[in-house]
Amino acid sequence: MTYPIVWVLTFFRMTQSIRGEGPGTHKKKTGTPTMGGIGFLLAIIAFAFVLIDFDLHPEYLALTGLVLGFALIGFIDDMIKIVKKRNLGLTFWQKIILQALAAAGFAVFLLNSGHHQTVTVLLKNVGLGNPLPYVLFSVFVIVGTANAANLTDGLNGLLAGVGGIAFLAFAVLAGRLHAANAVTFSVASAGAVLAFLIYNFPRAMVFMGDVGSLAIGAALAGIAIILHKELSLVIIGGVLVLEALSVIIQVASYKLWKKRALRMAPLHHHFELMGYEERTVVLGSWGLALLLGIAGCFMAL
Repeated sequence: MTYPIVWVLTFFRMTQSIRGEGPGTHKKKTGTPTMGGIGFLLAIIAFAFVLIDFDLHPEYLALTGLVLGFALIGFIDDMIKIVKKRNLGLTFWQKIILQALAAAGFAVFLLNSGHHQTVTVLLKNVGLGNPLPYVLFSVFVIVGTANAANLTDGLNGLLAGVGGIAFLAFAVLAGRLHAANAVTFSVASAGAVLAFLIYNFPRAMVFMGDVGSLAIGAALAGIAIILHKELSLVIIGGVLVLEALSVIIQVASYKLWKKRALRMAPLHHHFELMGYEERTVVLGSWGLALLLGIAGCFMAL
């Protein structure tokens, strides 16, 4: 499904603009087609519709809607960048508001089905079994994960590999919980995202774009919420967490002390400026994602 999409993107010159403040080695990537994530997104949605009975399990229909909603936000963002030939699409607040609305819709759907009544004991003890805190917490998890995935998508194959490994970890976790539909969705997502590496690593024929990165983050968060494994998501998606934290630390450090804690944020750019090759950073991140994925599968969270 991705091959004809890459051809169309190339033909219509729907290419990525590289931000000027990024590492100098990335300037050669200017002109690479973007929005290739449409390919694996369509594959995930197709498998979900074919293999999951939405009548019996409507929460997965809601999950599919959540993924499509975040993909649409990413698509709009990508199109603005392409049309205006710049690296800035939607503004920060435009993204956050749209994402929060999409996430709230998913959370309210689960709320109406009584999903909040079966949260883990730990979350229930801090009040997240109540309707409003549950919705706010779910929105925070979804929006946070989606944007962490978006920040991670900065090197060839980085997010596709890390995301694919995380989906596989959730498939194992869902299998241990005897949640067959979660296994199906997670395995389909892992296969589709990892297959994208054919086009994205080691040399990028196409970038996934925000349409792909936001969809990956929303899908991971959504499946974690359905399984009541939000805390496991912090471990399984540990690389995404580190990337997001690196940006928060960098901004806070500069605001408070006018000093940068890292050479550049997100974290993968810091390692690049330390002299590590892009491929080395990507493979190292995959290795860390694999270790964290295995840990997350078996930790009782």
